Amino acid sequence: MGLGLKTFGLLLWTVALSVVGITLFTKGFLLNRLEVPIKSSCEESPIEGGGAGKEDGEAQKKGCWTNRHFKKAIILIVDALRYDFTTYNASLGPEDALPFQNKLPVLHELLTTRPQSSALFKFLADPPTTTMQRLKGLTTGSLPTFIDVSSNFASSEVMEDNVVQQLAGLDRKVVFMGDDTWTGLYPKQFHKVFPFPSFNVKDLHTVDNGVIEHLVPEMEEEEGEWDVLIGHFLGVDHVGHRFGPYHPTMGEKLTQMDGVIRSVVSKLTDDTVLFVMGDHGMTRTGDHGGDSTDEVGAALFIYSPAKLLQGELQQQEGQAVSQIDFVPTVSLLLGLPIPFSNLGMVIPELFLAFSTNKLTNNPAGHTDWARNITGVEALRINAFQIKKYLDEYARLGEDLPKDVVNKLQKQLEEVDNVYRTVMNGKVSTNNAFAALKRAKEGYIKYISEVKEMCRKVWAKFDMVSMVCGISVLCLACIASVCITMQSHDRRVVYNLEKQLSGIAVGIGLGFILGIVSEICTNGTITTSSLAPFMLPCLGSFIGYTTSAWSSKSSKQTYKLPELWRTLKKQPVDWIVATMLVVWNACGLGANSFLINEDAITAFLLQSLVWSLLLAANFNRQSVPSKEQTQKRARAEKSFDIGRYITRPSLLLLFVVVVFSFCVRLSMFFRACREEQWWCETPHFLKSLSTVKGGHKNARYFFAAACMALIPYALPVAAVCTSLYWAMQALPQRVLDNLPAWEQVILPRVVYVIIFSSFVSIVWKPLCLLLQIDRSYYGPDRTLQNGGRDRQLSKLYNQVKGRGGTLPPKNGNPAKEDWDVDNKRIPAVYGLATVYSAASLVVTVTCSQLVALLLGDGLAPAVLLLLTQMGLFLEFHAAGLPLQSLQYLSNHLDVPWPVVVGWGLMTSQFFFYTGHQAAIPTIRFESAFTGFYGDFDNNLVPAVLIGLNTFASQVLFTASLPLLLVWPFCRGKWMDRKLAAGHHGNQEVLDELQKGEFVLHEHPVEYRLNSLRLYSMFFIFNIIKLGGTMVTAGYLRNHLMVWNIFAPRYVFEGVSFLVVCITMLLSYLLLMRVDDTLAGWVGKLRDYCKTQ
Repeated sequence: MGLGLKTFGLLLWTVALSVVGITLFTKGFLLNRLEVPIKSSCEESPIEGGGAGKEDGEAQKKGCWTNRHFKKAIILIVDALRYDFTTYNASLGPEDALPFQNKLPVLHELLTTRPQSSALFKFLADPPTTTMQRLKGLTTGSLPTFIDVSSNFASSEVMEDNVVQQLAGLDRKVVFMGDDTWTGLYPKQFHKVFPFPSFNVKDLHTVDNGVIEHLVPEMEEEEGEWDVLIGHFLGVDHVGHRFGPYHPTMGEKLTQMDGVIRSVVSKLTDDTVLFVMGDHGMTRTGDHGGDSTDEVGAALFIYSPAKLLQGELQQQEGQAVSQIDFVPTVSLLLGLPIPFSNLGMVIPELFLAFSTNKLTNNPAGHTDWARNITGVEALRINAFQIKKYLDEYARLGEDLPKDVVNKLQKQLEEVDNVYRTVMNGKVSTNNAFAALKRAKEGYIKYISEVKEMCRKVWAKFDMVSMVCGISVLCLACIASVCITMQSHDRRVVYNLEKQLSGIAVGIGLGFILGIVSEICTNGTITTSSLAPFMLPCLGSFIGYTTSAWSSKSSKQTYKLPELWRTLKKQPVDWIVATMLVVWNACGLGANSFLINEDAITAFLLQSLVWSLLLAANFNRQSVPSKEQTQKRARAEKSFDIGRYITRPSLLLLFVVVVFSFCVRLSMFFRACREEQWWCETPHFLKSLSTVKGGHKNARYFFAAACMALIPYALPVAAVCTSLYWAMQALPQRVLDNLPAWEQVILPRVVYVIIFSSFVSIVWKPLCLLLQIDRSYYGPDRTLQNGGRDRQLSKLYNQVKGRGGTLPPKNGNPAKEDWDVDNKRIPAVYGLATVYSAASLVVTVTCSQLVALLLGDGLAPAVLLLLTQMGLFLEFHAAGLPLQSLQYLSNHLDVPWPVVVGWGLMTSQFFFYTGHQAAIPTIRFESAFTGFYGDFDNNLVPAVLIGLNTFASQVLFTASLPLLLVWPFCRGKWMDRKLAAGHHGNQEVLDELQKGEFVLHEHPVEYRLNSLRLYSMFFIFNIIKLGGTMVTAGYLRNHLMVWNIFAPRYVFEGVSFLVVCITMLLSYLLLMRVDDTLAGWVGKLRDYCKTQ
């Protein structure tokens, strides 16, 4: 096994340890609730005498647990219908109203002209406010958990009892049209289905037009063709994602919905009820997924030509109900059993207009006694259905606190005793109505307290898994620190194979012990189920440390006195960098830190860079020689302004000032969190089509200019990207009329070019040009006899001498150093930058891809990212102390503060490419860049969204090798450093004249320092991840845990995985370049030996 594979094996092992740690912690932190597989049925009512057997056809028609009030229902879901979209403000004129105001006047007209037949509620959603979870809540009545958001794009069949299955089980015909998410959740329950692809947020009309095409014709079908009709519109949601709620297109889409509702209302009969609802709201930027007021505040409008509300108790304006309350309400209105797992509460106002058969003596003065009993009876059925669910849940699991459950059950018994006393006529006529009201309030209190108890219980945590996950992550961090320390010693190469063997043996033994532990305990002990994961990790760590400790050099390195001595030798900038990393990790425990993390990251980065500047100037101070003192004295007598302003210290200061200016400019591209009330959405994050007037052209040409500066090697891709952005600036009506292939062809051309570039750089990673003297060619343009041999011999000697045909820049070379007939020496262009060239090609190619996905508004942010990257690399190369020229190994060593700066820039541009650690800031529209949206699987959209979200992590990790090779580039900074030759070892200075080719001649140092660089970058990221895990676990009961800390952990975890994957691929490419170069030089050497 070669040295490269051995070092890659160590890196892969540490990544695997961290992945296991993340998995264990996530298993304990983000839990799913237990799903109860039982279904409700007509035969088994939750209360005595409430059931209606299926064999009884008449009872079936009247309803199961209570009387059936409506024969049919139409459910129209307007995705992202926020509550304030449905309210009406008569004081606003057409010119004063916002695009979403007063656009649904049909609701206002029905509420004012038919107040007893219509009702409008604020429809409160349970976060996460993603469509998949909301549809499950609207059909099952159950509460979601935070981790449910991960399944938003992977619709699997709902196994819990739900309204759709209850309808199908009672032979009610359900017709569906709209968002195809429903067909994934309920693949076999619909009588007719008209699905349309839902994921393409740029498509505003396909789904809505499809629903409109089928809606009214299906309503007009013959009697018996449908019982429940469901239509799910997506246009409002897609307008929000693409343009936001304040764009005129939102007004057009809401006006279209107003026309749909009018057409449906005109066809309704008295036995049909209409529900118009939103599954969630949207933020001021049109996003959703979180728990802000705008996101959870949807609307519910109910209408029927028949009387719906009791005249004396009409609905209060702005009354709020939970979305899961829809499930028991629609179930009892249609005469269905309430789904078994429901935790929602019926809306009692909707039952007061209906009489009951259970009549008792009517108290004096209360003419609507029967109707009030109907409402209380619905609540009673609802309460006992929830009691039955709690009993079964407690039997299957131990999640519910027994003392609280017993208290609630006792409370229900007391309330039910009051109700039965009233119904049995044992209460005086004067007190009967007050007792009935008390029973109603008691049922409502019971249902509400059960819901709150379950909400708290399903936010529980498995502390054993969480602690095990953090422990494994600590093992990975410690192992990376050990690898970084041992890579300083060249002798470690003789011990690497032994270390890998120890890791393999430890994994094998740990896995066997884990399986045995699982079998012996049969999984009854909590820790035994974790043993197959924990023991291999612990075993591999013990195997590694035992093998590493066995070498003499490691025994000396890991002694406490030696470690203390090493720490005391570290420079001030090393201490500053470490303090900033620790501070950053500790700050993740404060919600104010997380809310303002974008600005804090920029502050930490600038603090580090300025401290590095001070350290670099301090390190450049050295004791001057006699000759140098004389030169300085002559220079002071004849002051030269040009020489003064080009001093290295001033040039370094200039680089840092420009770098800091770029950091400040990047702040124009940050997205706003919902908690940042003072923040305004940047102009660059808005869709180009929403920009008005001359600003549209100005922004477009600015973005196109940025693209022109990014990819010198990929001009066609840059042109296609710019043309695609120009197409997106077209008016929506024009864009919709374009053929589909025209909308995706340009991005696809970019994808093909980028893919070809990646394949080319992997297949032939050497960016070299060989130019042979023309005098060796014959008349037929072929090499003359002997010409090839002489050329290759000269080439090999020249390569070994100076890394190509680069002449020395200082002094007159001797004949043995440089052939007098240098015109006849073959020229190899690119050897001095052979390593950095491959990394730069990858960086530019990746930047082209992420710029396409981020969009025209953020193209300047990508250019700023590359500019900052280049300035930081130059600063790093120029800031290396001159003492590093004493030994080549010193020059190869990338300092820890530099790696920290690279990591902070990674975090900085996560925020300043329009992202935040919050679900609403995910830019889903990037999944459709170059695609129609009709995906067969979720891999492609997941990759595109991931590249958009974690563009910074991909770019900085892919370009990580530049930190190692940049100081060897033959630029102005290196020439100035080499000019001070008396400061360094002459042999080292001669080797540095070869540029990056010198790395090939020292393969052991190159491989070890590459491993050390990647390990340090891994340490920086794992410390950040560990900080989020510890704070999320410790603050698990904090008020803001699901708003701030849990999303921050999820984003950091995914970011860490992206970094690890990119890091491994980048390391393999680095080794690929080195191996290919070795093969190229080896062929030259072998050929010359045979001549």
